[in-house]
Amino acid sequence: MTDEQFISGFLAVFETKPEVFKQAGAVDDLANLSNTISQMADKSNNEVADTLGDWCANYPKITDEINKIERKLEPQPTKKEGQEPKLSNRYPQLPENLKKRIPNS
Repeated sequence: MTDEQFISGFLAVFETKPEVFKQAGAVDDLANLSNTISQMADKSNNEVADTLGDWCANYPKITDEINKIERKLEPQPTKKEGQEPKLSNRYPQLPENLKKRIPNS
């Protein structure tokens, strides 16, 4: 998996499966990750992916979901009826800063 694929996979899980972050107990730690990523604007995708990987190492369920997303070929819906608000509403800078890392397709 390339650095960009890992970043993209993290974003896909973040945006489509926020319940995984809750189940893994990672929600409270997202503020730290968001702050770290926002300070990495001048860093390479490799460094950002390494930081995400190190963070995800504390939450194996999230890493498992990233790996599942990577294997799927079809896009997942971004919101289901009755779903709680997305984590991106609480941490808007995180997806914004990570999306800048992914080349336009």
